[in-house]
Amino acid sequence: MRLAELLGTLSIAADTGMGMPPDHGIRCASLAARLGELGGLTPQQRQEAFYLSLMRFVGCTADSDIASDVMGDEVRVRGALHGVDWVSPFEFLPGVARALGAGKNLRGAVALVRALAKMPRLMNGARSHCEVGDRLAGEIGFDASFRAALLQSFERWDGRGWPAKTAGNTIALSMRVTQVAEALEIGEHTRPEDPTWLLRKRSGTALDPDLVRQALEQKAELCRVLQVNSPWQTLLDSEPAEPWFATEEQVDRVLSAMADFADLKSNYTRGHSRAVAELAAATALRLGLAPQTALLARRAGLLHDIGRVVVSAGIWDKPARLTDAERESVRLHTYAGERILARSRALATISEVAVSAHERVDGSGYHRRVAGDACVAAARVLAAADVYCALTEQRPQRAAFTPRVAAQMLEEMATRRALCPDAVAAVLQVTGQAPPTPNRQGSTATNSESAATHSKAADVLTQREVEVLALVTRGMTNKEIASALQISVKTAGRHLENVFAKLGVTTRSAAAVWAMQNGVAGKH
Repeated sequence: MRLAELLGTLSIAADTGMGMPPDHGIRCASLAARLGELGGLTPQQRQEAFYLSLMRFVGCTADSDIASDVMGDEVRVRGALHGVDWVSPFEFLPGVARALGAGKNLRGAVALVRALAKMPRLMNGARSHCEVGDRLAGEIGFDASFRAALLQSFERWDGRGWPAKTAGNTIALSMRVTQVAEALEIGEHTRPEDPTWLLRKRSGTALDPDLVRQALEQKAELCRVLQVNSPWQTLLDSEPAEPWFATEEQVDRVLSAMADFADLKSNYTRGHSRAVAELAAATALRLGLAPQTALLARRAGLLHDIGRVVVSAGIWDKPARLTDAERESVRLHTYAGERILARSRALATISEVAVSAHERVDGSGYHRRVAGDACVAAARVLAAADVYCALTEQRPQRAAFTPRVAAQMLEEMATRRALCPDAVAAVLQVTGQAPPTPNRQGSTATNSESAATHSKAADVLTQREVEVLALVTRGMTNKEIASALQISVKTAGRHLENVFAKLGVTTRSAAAVWAMQNGVAGKH
């Protein structure tokens, strides 16, 4: 598979999670590649700018819970603030007021006052976004130069950006090109009659003035990149140098990064997709399905909740019963996932299984409501694995069910043919809730990868630090961690400081990503 296809898909997911216009990231990538070419950048620099444009907002789910608490529906509000200068109070404050409907009624005015009072909580968001993006880039396999540039995603030419106040030419050239490309894309989208208006407005403040001048001189050529019928095909045609083809190992790393990106959306789902993927693969092998089918089930498990990012974290983390409208939003996340994955031909087979994770054999699932033989073997396995993992994980409305109770619930679903009885039986054997029997290859399926990641966590952190990190991934404050572990708040804070130091992060979101990558998330 081409890396551009995989990361183009991730970029579309990030756009969706930020409420941005369709194709924002992939249009920026094509534009950055062309701007770099016209500006005489080396192929390596152009390729770096190309991939930075695709990766720039992959940390957007890092603080979804905080953003939702501050702004309400953070997806909608962030979309409404797209292109607004967060440094300028003359742009930012009116933008927030408009997004919250402050001028329409008293309810909007109250929402604005509450949002402004809570806004300081959101100011560390840029650091979280950058550190999470860095962790995901490392998972994918990008080098140190690329990751250093990605950490500068929200820096500005005038030094007023985040998180390090880096300024001028100390910002990587590839990132400066990416920033100029984004400003032109926003300008063309918002004012097609004057696409360079935002470049002119931010030259010398947010943007490198020399690169802006070059872009203005090449305005017609650059705008042609944006005025195409298929931004996706343009993306694939625009990749600088030779196309970058991912190895099978790298494909798995990218899909795992996409799983973590989706699972960060809620404090209650961190590590969920990885757990589903491994259980689905082990279940497929237990059933005697071909290794390629097990691989398909695992990869589909990593992507089955990618559409989660389109739904506000306020809904996912709501402790009370959902309204009918909220439940419908939740059900539509599989449709959103289908649309996110639809562009890439390379992901077509995986997508077909991934978007079927919430379907049921009796036709009672969503969103397609397919039934019977329309649910292929890998999809049946994935559905059973997903239900088991979800039941044994805590949710905002309930505690986690014990494995035994979860097993009983799966058996009941199999009895009424909501889930495939064979898939359920295999899931329960793999999880130790039913007597083990050899699979058709004559071996017992095990989760060796999970064991390996737990070993790595133990090598880096003490047992107490692992416990603290697991609770951090669930969004707990230091006070809540202290209560859960029966230690003082000061001691909890000291353990968390040690965790941050050992992992090389400064934010809880980045620590949560490490936890998901290393099998700690969800353990307590």
